[in-house]
Amino acid sequence: MPTLLSLLLLISSLSFAKEKTSNKSNEEVIAIDSVVVYGIQKGPGLWKVSNGENTLWILGTLSPLPKRMKWESLEVEMVINDSQAYLVPPSVTADIGFFQGLSLATSAIGIKKNPDKKKLKDVVPAEIYARWLVLKKKYLGRNSKIEKSRPIFASSKLFDKAITKIGLTHNTKIEKKVRKLAKKSKLKFIRPTIKIDLNEPKSAIKKFKKTDISDLECFYKTLERLEGDLNIMRLRANAWARGDVTELKQLTFVNQNKSCISAILSNDIAKDMGIEDIQQRLRNLWLKNAKDALNTNKSTFAILPISSLLSENSYLKSLAEFGFQIKDPK
Repeated sequence: MPTLLSLLLLISSLSFAKEKTSNKSNEEVIAIDSVVVYGIQKGPGLWKVSNGENTLWILGTLSPLPKRMKWESLEVEMVINDSQAYLVPPSVTADIGFFQGLSLATSAIGIKKNPDKKKLKDVVPAEIYARWLVLKKKYLGRNSKIEKSRPIFASSKLFDKAITKIGLTHNTKIEKKVRKLAKKSKLKFIRPTIKIDLNEPKSAIKKFKKTDISDLECFYKTLERLEGDLNIMRLRANAWARGDVTELKQLTFVNQNKSCISAILSNDIAKDMGIEDIQQRLRNLWLKNAKDALNTNKSTFAILPISSLLSENSYLKSLAEFGFQIKDPK
């Protein structure tokens, strides 16, 4: 159900010729400009973090990935089978009862719309709006309702439609399969979770509906990425599927996420809720749990977005600063 929390913590969906289907489920297609790999793919190898004889194995996930790819990693299955715990990605929860949730869902109707019944053309500079119209026609067609949306929600919808059209998907099912394997092997689940206390959520929703948010940068960056990054996005998805970490490191891209997250977390309502620094708090909590696991378990399995493993300020860098040994995938 749409709650204010889920909207405030929105991380816009990140990411085109149709690919041909294969008669062989394990056939691999070479990555070229107009092709997305499909069939059975192994994905990248695992990062190894060592503390003496104890090890934390990390799988770097990516989204979007090829829609017709089936991920099967024997290395991941073997590591999970030999592990004692599964460290899940950090998350945020809120204690909302069922009936309160229904009430909030009703209150949240229309929350994605611009305040004062403004349309996109009223809040976006003319030259940027012209670029929006070109992309909208290409990926959304005649969708008049979206013109009432706030820029952050309109660009998110556009992005989702665009990646679908080029054969990619956010619904990668990687985490779902890992969770299933971990349950099968009876691993202990370590859940780094921050619980948010929502005080007067209805009032906050009402305030949010009337408040402008600084989401134009998010809108610009999303359009920019769709105009210039789609082919690289395909290549990146293919590189992940084939397990080519070297190529992934080389394929940099315009990341609109930072701007979109900032638009949400810099809002006064987010500050009132005490979540403006939630990203750093989640990072610190995950690192604490990782340290505890490395001090306790012989083997722990974890997954994180691969961007958080390859960035300059990566989780791996922090783990190395703690004195742990880091080994990249082969």
